[in-house]
Amino acid sequence: MAGSAFKYCDLVMKGGITSGIVYPFAALELSKQYRFKSIGGTSAGAIAAAACAAAAAGERRKVVGHAITPKPALVGFDGLAGVSRTLAREGFIFSLFQPASGAANAYRLIVLLAGNAGLLRKCLQAVLAVIAIAPLETFGLFALLCLGWWAAGYFSGFWAIALHAIPSFLGAYAVGAIFAALRVARVVRRNLLGLCSGMGPAASGGATPTLTDWLHQTLQNLSGQAGDEPLLFEHLWGAPRYPHEPHSDHAVSLTMITTDVSHSEPRSLPFDQDTHFWFTKREFDVLFPADVVDWMIRHSGEPRSFRGEAYHRLPAYGQLPVLVATRMSLSFPLLISAVPLHEIVHHGAAADGMELPAPRRSRPKTPLESADALAAGGAEQASGASAFRRCWFSDGGICSNFPIHLFDAPLPRWPTFAIDLVYPDASAARKNPGVFLPKPNDGWQPQYQPIASKFPIQEIAGFIFGIIATMQNWRDLLQSRAPGNRERIVHVPLSPQEGGMNLNMDAAILRQVSQKGTEAGQKFAEFSFDAHYWTRWRNLASAMQRYTIKVADSADYRPKINEYLAAYETARTTSPVPPYAFEGAVQREQARALLEGLIAQGHGWKDKGPDFTNTAPRPLPQMQITLTY
Repeated sequence: MAGSAFKYCDLVMKGGITSGIVYPFAALELSKQYRFKSIGGTSAGAIAAAACAAAAAGERRKVVGHAITPKPALVGFDGLAGVSRTLAREGFIFSLFQPASGAANAYRLIVLLAGNAGLLRKCLQAVLAVIAIAPLETFGLFALLCLGWWAAGYFSGFWAIALHAIPSFLGAYAVGAIFAALRVARVVRRNLLGLCSGMGPAASGGATPTLTDWLHQTLQNLSGQAGDEPLLFEHLWGAPRYPHEPHSDHAVSLTMITTDVSHSEPRSLPFDQDTHFWFTKREFDVLFPADVVDWMIRHSGEPRSFRGEAYHRLPAYGQLPVLVATRMSLSFPLLISAVPLHEIVHHGAAADGMELPAPRRSRPKTPLESADALAAGGAEQASGASAFRRCWFSDGGICSNFPIHLFDAPLPRWPTFAIDLVYPDASAARKNPGVFLPKPNDGWQPQYQPIASKFPIQEIAGFIFGIIATMQNWRDLLQSRAPGNRERIVHVPLSPQEGGMNLNMDAAILRQVSQKGTEAGQKFAEFSFDAHYWTRWRNLASAMQRYTIKVADSADYRPKINEYLAAYETARTTSPVPPYAFEGAVQREQARALLEGLIAQGHGWKDKGPDFTNTAPRPLPQMQITLTY
């Protein structure tokens, strides 16, 4: 990859569990023309993003620097090609998921229900699963009921036996189903809210690797990272640069999305430098290889103790292992264990369901002491008034399954490509029979999922799942349809048998999915950065003009409300208003001039034009102030 013909790009990948087989093949095709700068993803897309970023860093080490590994063939994109072939091997993905003790029957049922088996087999397996999970409860109650009927003299003939035994078994089965659900719930809770932790016997030298063990070794190999230290975000950021590479803060950037269920919000990984979470060895030993946990503990500083448990600070920002962030993004709810982190809370706040003891102080805490505690990241106070509470992190796809907003710039320096995995209905599949890349002027292409069915229960289920999918994906879908976004997204249509929750696909289907990944990478050859850049500029001009007009209308509206006149004037004066005052008189004066300039420009555009929206792409974009995550 030393030639000057290479261009640069970013890449974002959607969640999709086993559909992620598409991504490494697409990345390999892209790597023939592009060098990766920023890579992002969610869920299965996070696995592919981490592997692609590790390979990009390893390729740089191999070409520009020196690979730190005795096996160069495993480093960079040569290594990624080997990983792709491994993932496409029949039975390999299924082998990565090893259920916890007591969860095997429930796990097998979920895999079968999500697979391609017929309806009759799925129903039969669901019935048998209850008996397999709670056999003593089911048959024990059935025996007691039959014994009761026999003692009462009702078992005097064949029809009498059938008349009483059948409803007895159905009643016993219903009770057994309740016990089975409770038993699985206890196992899931004990296993950190998942059937599979990602670790298992293979972590102790088993023949078959488990998901997290395999992922850890893969990231180490692809990046050429020394075995005694896990691959960190700062290793990607500080990877060797190519000659004449455009300036950027990081050589290779990697961003993933996780969901903080405890706080009901999405979070980007790695956490910023002002975010402080803690972990316990007991919980992380269940989720990560021992050498990774030990390394984190050695680099976490002084542990803190609460109620007999030692808490270690999660390595911050660039020191966070890529494996940990990836695992936090791919925790598919209830199938793969969530990742528990802990935050410090003080008296008066809920601490993971427990009441905190009142602090014993000879005097009240001063405002200065309170500020010091916050500045220290919520460090435990000597008074004993602080505690730890658990925060559960699960699959990033819960909030943002297709985070195409990652790495966006008003005017991009290079393209940010994205790969979308779609499951179209039959009519849509006939219109778009293969992998396709829209053009900037293709128009708005809304997604349609049919709900109607000849079976009422199936139609109701389709309606419910449609509501859930809309709640989860509406923001990503709207953004992906916008001009300036849609022409950079390759769509990969998949049949119900391809990807998704089908953990045990056969070799023929795996070949089909792999080929679609290769086609997705090849489709980006049709991409025109000239047209894309111009479209982004037209969007920006239209959106900024309309937003500036909004600023002028809202800031200079007449008549003004008398009660709020003082508030209106705060932005036009040089008198600071705490707590967010500008720093110094120069900043305050320039901010006031900015406001006056926006008002004047907005009124000028509104009164005299020109109107940039007349020929702007549709649908029109809008500018809003939103929180980053």
